[in-house]
Amino acid sequence: MPLVQVNWWKGAGEAERRQLVEEVTGTVARIAKCPEAAVTVIITDVETDHWGRGGKLAADL
Repeated sequence: MPLVQVNWWKGAGEAERRQLVEEVTGTVARIAKCPEAAVTVIITDVETDHWGRGGKLAADL
């Protein structure tokens, strides 16, 4: 049973989360050759001041 964890910046709406779950689930199920019902997707919203890239907080980019 595949488990996919996605961390992304806070701010995406429900429509974006639904689309992400649908598309990730379909892709993983196809590649893993398992039923879509076996795929779990966990989305974590991360504040930009808790995310660093290139030595800077994302909030400062």
